[in-house]
Amino acid sequence: MIGALVISGLVFFFFTRKHLRPATQPEAAVVSPAPAVPAPLVPAEPATPPPAAPARPPPVTRPPTMLGFAKPMDLGVQVARSLAAGDVSLVAKMVGGDDPAQAAAVASVLEKMIKGMGYKAGPEDKVQIIGQVAESTRLSVPMLKPGETTPLSLQLDVERDARMGWKITQFHLPKELEAALVASIPEAAPPSGPSPAGSAAMNKGGSPAASLFVVDQSPDALTFASQFVQMMLQQNVNEARKFVDEAKVPAQKLAGMCILFEEGTYILKPSKPLVTTVASLNESWVIAQVQSEKLQQMTEFGMEIQRAGPDQPWKIVGLNLSDMLGSFAKNASKMGVPYTPIVTNPRGGESLALYFEYDKASLHPRAEKQLIIVAELLKAKSSRKLHITGRTDSLGSDTYNKELSEERAQNVKDKLAALGVPAEQVITEGMGKADPTGKTEKKADGTDDPEGRSRNRRAEIYLDF
Repeated sequence: MIGALVISGLVFFFFTRKHLRPATQPEAAVVSPAPAVPAPLVPAEPATPPPAAPARPPPVTRPPTMLGFAKPMDLGVQVARSLAAGDVSLVAKMVGGDDPAQAAAVASVLEKMIKGMGYKAGPEDKVQIIGQVAESTRLSVPMLKPGETTPLSLQLDVERDARMGWKITQFHLPKELEAALVASIPEAAPPSGPSPAGSAAMNKGGSPAASLFVVDQSPDALTFASQFVQMMLQQNVNEARKFVDEAKVPAQKLAGMCILFEEGTYILKPSKPLVTTVASLNESWVIAQVQSEKLQQMTEFGMEIQRAGPDQPWKIVGLNLSDMLGSFAKNASKMGVPYTPIVTNPRGGESLALYFEYDKASLHPRAEKQLIIVAELLKAKSSRKLHITGRTDSLGSDTYNKELSEERAQNVKDKLAALGVPAEQVITEGMGKADPTGKTEKKADGTDDPEGRSRNRRAEIYLDF
């Protein structure tokens, strides 16, 4: 029996006990965790503090991107709307962006302009895009003052901006508003004498805010070109003549240009109407882009502008109408008007041209409207002379054509007299079928060309100014 008990104990110790221990240990650990063993009493090394985290810069507070302009005109309209409401702070944000000093300076100038000088923005529909210079688009916002009928033009140069779409980069103030600038930013006072661009640029070496402003003591080339084109679109040829060097741009070219505008009812292209292609100290080339709904076309003409020096006025010394004349000629048949109003005179130079129907000497209704413009030029100064040369196509006898051409010239003179032009200012001549235009009256196969003949049934007008 004793041996059996010994054997049973050995079996329990070596086999049964090891299978019971894993089942009891986890339970004991959950119910009664073992007490922590005390750490040995040995001197501890001083703890090394963790490396300090790098200091973060204070967060930059940026104004929310609340202004977004898809087109320059959207920005210009918002400026006019804000100025009309007296909200100069919003306009200042369009310029200052993240620079509160710039925004404050702009707000100060505009506040002085509106509250101190009594100006306010004109109607939103009078905001215009003047044109493009380099990367900038020039806008014009009219500024009105009670009691004055002629608005001033506050001009804005705007450029693309990553956050705002378009952003104001410079203000062009007319000289009448210079006091608002000087009172708000004294260091922005213009230097004495004219600047190279015809404007009194602000002190570029002063505060950044000062460089935002330019006082235009006289129009720059782009503004000058815009004013000229507006006179032509208004059919005010006598005022337009003040913009040109008449030794290089004859009056008949201006009259013909007015006729083109009137015939085609052209208007300036709303986006980028004028584009400066060449700009230097005293010379500039400006392209005017125009469109006609009546003719369903877009075309352009060029203006070469020069001045003798920075303190001298600009003058237009060249007008390139070739694209506009060509486009007009291709589409003139839609209006029942045969050809262009400006032709190369066979004897040199350029003349106005009035066209007649076959075997007729009576004036076409369109020719009568053209003569109204010519009459205004002649009545402005009695010393001017006008030469009218009647012409015919090659059909018919020489004698008959000579008489018909004289009658055509005389009818033009009579119409001018009815419009108030003294008879002594007008000289007439009948040339018959002589001096035809470059267009032949025969086609390549030798058959008759009615279009070519119709070009020769004309009266040419040369203004001897």
